Amino acid sequence: MEAKILLAEDHSIVKLGLSAILNRMHVSRIDEVSTCADLKQVLLDNSYTHLILDIILPDGNTLELIASIIEKHPDMLIMIHSMQPIEVYGKIINKFKIHSYLHKGASETEINYHLELFVTCQEIKLTKKVEMTENPFTTLAVRELEILHYLLNGYRTKEIASILNLKMNTVSTIKSNIFEKVKVESFTHLLQLAHVHQISY
Repeated sequence: MEAKILLAEDHSIVKLGLSAILNRMHVSRIDEVSTCADLKQVLLDNSYTHLILDIILPDGNTLELIASIIEKHPDMLIMIHSMQPIEVYGKIINKFKIHSYLHKGASETEINYHLELFVTCQEIKLTKKVEMTENPFTTLAVRELEILHYLLNGYRTKEIASILNLKMNTVSTIKSNIFEKVKVESFTHLLQLAHVHQISY
């Protein structure tokens, strides 16, 4: 079956680069979206064999969408392509059975290798450990990573609760857990630590 790929990415240069590599692999059916809203709409109207997904898009965090995407498209292979460190966000591979996680800073050889295996539906062996204790953010669960995104963007507890359809006390509890796990006492310290460990938001 011919690969039909949806690319969810908001940076033009990245989209051009990935499309060029995929074209060299004789993939001609590539659609693009740049927001979470467009991603949801396109997946309602179309079916794809493969999805290449950035974690952070201009209107939100795609971690919130992965479970429903997999439920509605169980046979679609998903590759996460992100600047987020794999030792922190790579855990979503295990939780959601994602096919692969490709860091945007990977070498050209690694990018070609991962995309080739992804397009041909072959198993990918991770070249980096998913869990590394040096980075305090590795201790966060996927739901905590979702809320971390909004905290780092300056959202208040009430706003996060509304966006994620959660109770305010649930968000407050998770926020406290995040601060405790990464060992910070203030938002400023959390922001500084995110910069140190290259957590983009």
